[in-house]
Amino acid sequence: MSHQLGHDRLSPVPPLTPVTKWIIIACVGTYFVDFALYHLNVQFGGYYLNELLGIVPIQIKEHFWAWQFVTYIFMHGHPLHLLLNMLILWYFGSEIEMRMGKWLFLRYFMICGVGAGVFNYVVNVSFFSDVSRLSHPIIGASGAIFGVLAAYGIFFSENYFLVFFLFPMKAKYFVLLMAGIELVMGVENNSHAQDNVAHFAHLGGMGVGALYCYFKYLRPSNGGRQSMKDRERERLKKQFTLIVNSSEGEKKNDDRGPYWN
Repeated sequence: MSHQLGHDRLSPVPPLTPVTKWIIIACVGTYFVDFALYHLNVQFGGYYLNELLGIVPIQIKEHFWAWQFVTYIFMHGHPLHLLLNMLILWYFGSEIEMRMGKWLFLRYFMICGVGAGVFNYVVNVSFFSDVSRLSHPIIGASGAIFGVLAAYGIFFSENYFLVFFLFPMKAKYFVLLMAGIELVMGVENNSHAQDNVAHFAHLGGMGVGALYCYFKYLRPSNGGRQSMKDRERERLKKQFTLIVNSSEGEKKNDDRGPYWN
């Protein structure tokens, strides 16, 4: 199976790839359904939709509502939260989908999302006993998206970002900076007033994504399997050899010589 490795760098935005597009559609559709049902005061068994589909730690702990580890990913409580998440997913997710392929990317996205939810749940039930805190729904695709950021920092580590549109920074350092910020804000958030952001879900998604990429793509192989860098090196070597051989053949058959498209 061959995958595209990137998009036209002259374009400011990547294409909207299939899985990324359907994730965005699912998140946007779920947001408007939840918005409508909430304002119509529609409840299911005494619960609003975000209380059924978002992660509510006390419900998982006492009633084992395990589906919430999946469904919370597609729930968003504020239009700006939704917009920001979907823009980040489009920009970074499309790149990772082109690198991994659509089905591997979908699996990766869901693993990061579920892993982020589980990590945040464990932190909450292990260190906090406040019932109001454990009863508050945790929603959003941010944990999965931080996993996508981790993959971007690994696959495209040398790409530059303009942080705050001012400071150029390589992707790998940008991802580490984001992880550090989330760690500090998570500790501060849990020690003092809450800012209503699940920082440990972000860290969990990033950590799960980094571990996944390491074991699947980066770890030195056994049994003759190559690491990602070795496979990429071999691919580029074959591609270079093909270009050289093709150019030499054209020189023999065309006095004008080869041209670059």
